[in-house]
Amino acid sequence: MQEIAIRMTRRNHNAFVHLLGALESQGFDIGELLITKDFSEILKASPKVVLYSFFTEEVWDVKDEIKTLKEKTKALLIAGGYHATAMPKHTLDKLGFDIAAIGEGEEIIFHLLKTLTENNFRITKELLGIKGLAFYLNGQFIFTGFARVDDFTKFPPFAESSRLIAPIEISRGCPFGCYYCQTPYVKGFRMRHRPIDQIVKYSKRMKDMRYITPNAFAYGSPGGILNLNKLETLLKALQPLRKEGRRLFYGTFPSEVRPEFIKPKTLELLLKYADNRRLAIGAQSGDDEMLKAMHRMHTTEHVREAVEYMLEYDIKPVVDFIVGLPNETEESQRKSIDFMKWIIKKGGKVRAHYFMPLPGTPWARCKSSPLSEEMKKFLGRMAAKGYIEGSWGVQVELSKKLQRLIEEFYEESPSYVGDVRKSAEKRI
Repeated sequence: MQEIAIRMTRRNHNAFVHLLGALESQGFDIGELLITKDFSEILKASPKVVLYSFFTEEVWDVKDEIKTLKEKTKALLIAGGYHATAMPKHTLDKLGFDIAAIGEGEEIIFHLLKTLTENNFRITKELLGIKGLAFYLNGQFIFTGFARVDDFTKFPPFAESSRLIAPIEISRGCPFGCYYCQTPYVKGFRMRHRPIDQIVKYSKRMKDMRYITPNAFAYGSPGGILNLNKLETLLKALQPLRKEGRRLFYGTFPSEVRPEFIKPKTLELLLKYADNRRLAIGAQSGDDEMLKAMHRMHTTEHVREAVEYMLEYDIKPVVDFIVGLPNETEESQRKSIDFMKWIIKKGGKVRAHYFMPLPGTPWARCKSSPLSEEMKKFLGRMAAKGYIEGSWGVQVELSKKLQRLIEEFYEESPSYVGDVRKSAEKRI
C-alpha cells in the first residue's frame, strides 16, 4: 500500500520531478510514493498523505479537489509552490490544507515526509524543528520560517530511479526584482548556477535539451552582467551530446533572455552551438515610464536593439508584452501597440499577457487597467492573422478573480529576502 501520494499536473510536473530527485538523493525511497496525474487514482488509493504544488491561478480547481479528498479520505494534505509560500494562512484556512511548505522545497519535503512517517502521519511538535512549514498545532498557528537552500545544485534535477524527466533548472534567482514577478522574492536576488559537469551529466537523459532559467544568457554571472566565457563554456560542453543526435534549445521555452543580453556575440554563440532559431525576450511594455514603474531595469531601446540584432542574425524574436498594467493609460497602451506593430512588421512575433496580481510581489495589491478599445481591436485582429499569441483574453477574467482573492484574504508574504515591499524599495 502506498501511503504517500503526489498529485502531479501539467503545471507542477517540472517542480515535482526535481523534488523527486531531491528526495531520492537524501535517501528517501521514491518507490514508496504514488505519483499520478489521475485524481481518481488518488481517491481509490486513499493514502495517508497527499502532496500538492500549485500557482495562485489554480486555487479554485485545487479547492474543489481538496473538498473531495476531505469528504472521501482521511489524508493529511500538504501544499507547496508559489501560492502556499505567498499565502500560507489562506492555504490552510480557506483551501483546507493541513500543512503549507514555504520557500525552497528540496529539504522541506524530505524532512517533512520522514518526520510524518515516524509519527504515524500526525501533526506533532516534532514538526517545529523543520524550517519552511506553516500549520496549526493545538489550535495555534505555527510558522517555522522561510526555507532557503544555500546550494540547490547538491540535488539532482530528477531521480535516478525514475523515468520522469523535465527541463533542467540551471540557474535560480534573479537580481532585477520586477514588481509583478514572484521569482526573486521566492528564490533570491542573486543568481546561483548548476555546475557545467552536472548539466552535461543530466542532459544525457534528455532527447531535446531544454533548461529552466530566468535569463539564459546570464549563466555563470551573479545575474546582472554577461559572462560570455562561462556561457560559451557551457554551450561548448553540450556539443558532444548534440553530435549523438540530441537537439539543444537555449533561450526559448521554458526560459527566456533579457533584451539587454542580446548582442552579436551572444547570438553568434547561439548560431554556433544551439538548434533553436527563435528567442523569447521580455519587452513587457512599449512605454519607458511603465518599464520604470515595474522596475524592469531596461528600456524600449534595449528591446528595439535586441530585435534588430536577432533579425540581422536570422533569429526570430518572440517578444512578451503585459497589457493592462497598473496605472497604464490609453497613451501608454498606444505606445505598446506602436511597438508591437513595429516588431510584427519587422518579422517578429508577439506574446501578449494581461496583468495578473500575484501574492508575494510588490504589485500584489495593484489593480489591472482596462484595455482601450484600440488595444482590444488590435490584439484581436493580429491574433486572427497569427502575429500575436498568448492568453490575454482568458487572463482578463482571471485577473479580476485574483484581485478579489487578494483583497479579501491578503496577508504579508514570507520571502527569501524578508519583507517583500521593503526589499523592492531598496532596489529602486
